[in-house]
Amino acid sequence: MNSISRFIILCLVGGNLVAQSGYVQGIVLDGGTGRPLTGVNVMIQSADLGDATDLEGHFSIEVPIGEYSLSASMMGYEVATLEISISQDQVLAVQLSMTPGSLESKQMILVIGDRFDNPMINHLQQTNLSTTESLMSRIEGVSLVTRGSYAQDPSIRGMSADRMNITINGMKSFGACTDRMDPVTAYVEAEALESIQVGKGALSVASGSTIGGSLQLTTRQPGYAELSKSSWQAKGGWNSRSQEKKISFSWDRKTQDSGLLLNGAYRKAADYTTATNQTVRFSGFEKLNLNLAYKKRLNDRSQLLLELLTDDAYDIGYAALPMDVGYARMRMAGVSLKAVGLSQRVLKTEWKLFGNLIDHWMDDSQRDILFMNMRMDMPGFTRTVGGYLNILLSPRKGSLLNLRTDAYWSSSYAEMVMYPVNSSPMHMVTWPGVQRWNMGQFMEYQKQLSPKINGHVSLRYDLFNSQVMDEMGKQELQIFYELDDLKRIDHLLSGNARLSYAISSQLETALSLARGSRLASVSEAYGYYLYNPEDGYLHLGNPNLPNETSIQLEWQNSWMRRGSRVDVNLYVYELSHYIFSDIIPGESLGYAFGWKQYVDAGNASIQGLEVSSIHEVNSRLRVQGGLSYEEARLTDRKDNLPQIPPLTGHGSLTFQARSFWLQGEVKGSAGQYRVSEAAGENPTPAFWVMNLKGEIDLWAGMGLNLGVRNLTNQLYYEHLDWGDIYRPGRSYYIAIALDDGLFNQ
Repeated sequence: MNSISRFIILCLVGGNLVAQSGYVQGIVLDGGTGRPLTGVNVMIQSADLGDATDLEGHFSIEVPIGEYSLSASMMGYEVATLEISISQDQVLAVQLSMTPGSLESKQMILVIGDRFDNPMINHLQQTNLSTTESLMSRIEGVSLVTRGSYAQDPSIRGMSADRMNITINGMKSFGACTDRMDPVTAYVEAEALESIQVGKGALSVASGSTIGGSLQLTTRQPGYAELSKSSWQAKGGWNSRSQEKKISFSWDRKTQDSGLLLNGAYRKAADYTTATNQTVRFSGFEKLNLNLAYKKRLNDRSQLLLELLTDDAYDIGYAALPMDVGYARMRMAGVSLKAVGLSQRVLKTEWKLFGNLIDHWMDDSQRDILFMNMRMDMPGFTRTVGGYLNILLSPRKGSLLNLRTDAYWSSSYAEMVMYPVNSSPMHMVTWPGVQRWNMGQFMEYQKQLSPKINGHVSLRYDLFNSQVMDEMGKQELQIFYELDDLKRIDHLLSGNARLSYAISSQLETALSLARGSRLASVSEAYGYYLYNPEDGYLHLGNPNLPNETSIQLEWQNSWMRRGSRVDVNLYVYELSHYIFSDIIPGESLGYAFGWKQYVDAGNASIQGLEVSSIHEVNSRLRVQGGLSYEEARLTDRKDNLPQIPPLTGHGSLTFQARSFWLQGEVKGSAGQYRVSEAAGENPTPAFWVMNLKGEIDLWAGMGLNLGVRNLTNQLYYEHLDWGDIYRPGRSYYIAIALDDGLFNQ
């Protein structure tokens, strides 16, 4: 877990104190230096109780009588665990030593807003060909909108990225493609990930006002070591169905006061084939991702972190779209100063400045059939600069106050250049140089009201200033709208409140109420001549759109027993001023059915159920599964909302031995027949697929990874797959991982 503040909040929310109890008290030390560690997350795993170490490395937790597993975690260190037994009125003194983190780490998926802010660590057995998208897709409520085999677009409870906040290491960034070919999540490779934090709806508004939720991707950070040392790791993998080849590496250098981490991944895939061995043209891609991070310890309480992330993708095919991508390029840099334990009241502070640029170039140079019977290019770019200051306070015992002030500036521009036969090129602006300034203030307060009841409230205010800077783009939009400068100022307010109650040591329930709001996206407000192949219309932005708002009600229940956990979550959203594309009356254009305009479609509703469970049969065998179902209506139009996933489920059985693991998993969904007529959706049949994967340690420093995807060779596609393009058939993969242990025997 990379956020001390978030972890402390989790501990308060998850608290479950009973009358018969004792105490565990102790100190956490750096295993290399012997120095006390400040801000370590110490947790009683099965009781959802915890504390953070103070300036001297001490902690104290009141615990019900029983046997528990005590864990200590901190960024840059390996997790330390200790089995403890607590009797009535006992004060157990312990000492934990933490070893600087190893190079290899597993991704942790933390879900905020539906599990009492309590991290549900999905026990994902990865392969060397895992992607960021495949990790996200295991979370109940998270789906992927697929336009090609590369860069799937995440959505939360049927609400896509326009209704979400997405950050990388806390840094805002925005895709540069008008057709959503480059979601921000595509610019982070799985090998570089430390964690994925998912927020559901307006229960997660720390990084911005929202109605759909948040995705926060955090990359791995360098660590420290008492004695200077270096370590490395290299992986290579191959997939039979797409002929995908992937090579990744990681190298780090640690000293007592500094750390340097470099990692990268290269992927190249050809067009894949379906279960009937039909080649899906325009489904290959090539990609290179590099990340560099340097951390410097300024003193025992503060550190400086520099980050540089780059991603370059080439020759990306999109089978469901009329165009492909010549290249997509991202550059991101950030500098942050973090301090912990500044006083007994100021637990943590973080200050950060960042900037990024994304360039994206669509073209149809490889296509035989051309949209509008002419060749065209569609370049676009975004630029973002921003920063934030986050302060975590403890105003009094049993309460926490988190304050965040942030701001950013973004610029979005896209154009279309058409090349008619025997005629001069024609130029059109599709994103008219939209500049947005944002300033936001966030406040979150948590208090333990009683031994069994916890309260939480948060509030966020955002001020937006939006302007159109490109004169040609202004003139295009002014054909439809009588606006002089297309400038607007918006005030957004979002917040939530939650009460959680520990019914017993094993059962907890919580009720949450939230209000969300969001600004129309650049495409929705200012887009021009945006062709959507899913419905066959050209789409036009609307700068007069009101802000979309939501009221969200959640009932969360969690049952926990040693080695087992079941979460059941019921939710309802009532949305106002829902932004929807509506047909503009007129004749067909030949190459499109006509025009659609983004409008205020009135009220909408979403309601659903999410269930997840995990059960450790014994120390080697684990069963995990999940289920998601939702219904969504455009109330005022008496229609279903588009792009809503059907009933979906997944399950896995994992056997873990000392030198190998083996996992079988199944995923499937019911047919989706609640489709949107206005959006031109088609029903989708049910499907299910099976996967088998495993890994064995051949010897120290070398591991072999093998697997089969779509084991039964099902011919299928999912409801969120544009163009109803069939997924790959049965495929085999093999991968090998090497690290410096190979030569340290």
